[in-house]
Amino acid sequence: MLKLFSVAGIALIVFTCRYGYAKDISVVGDKYFENRQWDKAVDEYEKSLSKNKNQPEIYFKLGNAYYKKGELEKAVEAFNKATQLKPDYSEAYQRLSEVSMQIEVSEDELKMRLKEVQKDPNNADAHLLLGLTYYKRNLFDEAKREYETAIGLDPKKVEAYFNLGVLCQDTNTHDKASEWYKKAIEVSPGYDKAHFNLGIAFYQTGHLEESISEYKRVIEINPGYADAYVNLGIAYFLKGAYDSAIEALKKALSQRQNIAKVHYYLGNVYNETDKTDKAMVEYKQAIEINSKLIAPHFNLGLICLKKKMTDQAIEEFTKVIILDHDYADAYLSRGKAYELKGDKVNAQNDYNSYQHAKSAFARIYKEEPVSSYYEGSNPDK
Repeated sequence: MLKLFSVAGIALIVFTCRYGYAKDISVVGDKYFENRQWDKAVDEYEKSLSKNKNQPEIYFKLGNAYYKKGELEKAVEAFNKATQLKPDYSEAYQRLSEVSMQIEVSEDELKMRLKEVQKDPNNADAHLLLGLTYYKRNLFDEAKREYETAIGLDPKKVEAYFNLGVLCQDTNTHDKASEWYKKAIEVSPGYDKAHFNLGIAFYQTGHLEESISEYKRVIEINPGYADAYVNLGIAYFLKGAYDSAIEALKKALSQRQNIAKVHYYLGNVYNETDKTDKAMVEYKQAIEINSKLIAPHFNLGLICLKKKMTDQAIEEFTKVIILDHDYADAYLSRGKAYELKGDKVNAQNDYNSYQHAKSAFARIYKEEPVSSYYEGSNPDK
């Protein structure tokens, strides 16, 4: 959980990779994180750090895992380390600030909220704020009870419906999340964040058209909502509406510059429509912003291989393997590049490595878009 209206640490729109995958390093830990196995995620990230302590991205991920475990002090320590290693790491600074604030006020806040409810048990706002405090402390059952109490006292309490949707989304019950967001929208039709979260919940339940409609509604309400353009572009891409996808993603970039993964998605659209030169430009831009993203390297390598630019292809696939030495398809593709170049020895070595990685580390990779759901609303939103 994050502070009010901040973006969650993991992305909730997830779709099967068509080109590469947008993971960076420590893939096993990431998989545990996605499956809500926080202890195992922490173990994997710490294993990675034991081999190389100069990895700010892993400290960032470790901080998020500790946060999900409720170990806020350890989360702060990890985020601090990430910012020390990478002074321009804006995401780590943001999370550091958010979690630090919770450590400073969480105990006192909970006591204060409990006293407010005890003092005035019929105050819907008091129950709402107590629920939000429980939610920030990962006490979901208690949070749900307080939100529902707030609604019982005031059926127009839009923030309580919204927060129940967030709670369901955070526990992967997306059908129920959709219903709560719809109720929030019934009370407040112009609630852009409820429409945005509903779009993500619709996607998660396989309703792509409805998801697109919600993102478009968000933009109607708030034309400057950059995250809505990002997710709209990705949804259009999945639908096969490539011109619309390009338009939406470019609009996102015009509002929020230097988003590596948005350049990556633009590259995918151009790649899908055989505009490979434009795709290469976008993949290179994504890499320039964040060289640790694997997917742009891999897809750029595939284009170079297709164009018989073997040296460049080998270079990109090698970067992929450095970032994840278990990525089987990178060995296979690099082997093809070596074979095309006439280097049969290295080609055979890579084919052997491909077979080993494929059998030993078979995984399903998924991509994560930039924009996730928003968490937590209170009466002062």
